[in-house]
Amino acid sequence: MPNKRLRILIADASREQCGRIQRLLNGLGYFRVAAVGAFRELVTLTHYSCEPFENFDLLLLSGELAFAAGVDAGAFCQGNPQIRHAMIYGGRTEHALPVALGASALQEILWVQSATQETLQRFIAHINPPASLGKDRTFRTLE
Repeated sequence: MPNKRLRILIADASREQCGRIQRLLNGLGYFRVAAVGAFRELVTLTHYSCEPFENFDLLLLSGELAFAAGVDAGAFCQGNPQIRHAMIYGGRTEHALPVALGASALQEILWVQSATQETLQRFIAHINPPASLGKDRTFRTLE
């Protein structure tokens, strides 16, 4: 059985998009979800947390939010100890999506066209597999 207690953070300037993604996650059984609407709030939670060992298991980051702040979304996530895994969706990119930006034993970062129920479900299943199955580190394309 997968761990349904993942701490998930959604970062998107669109309240409607945050709400839609939160409902998708709730439908998948994930309820420990927080949302921020500004890049400054994201930085505060992921770089200046009072609890250095309190991290987010999954960051769902709007590529447009990072672009508007003048930040490379992939570089922002890579190596950040407060972010275990990240899915960046949308935004301006030269990549043919989906693309794995980083994959290590500790952190996986994926950039996708949009945060759909299928992409969320498949990525979460990849980073949070049922205990009986173990963890297959080979990521399969989400299309």
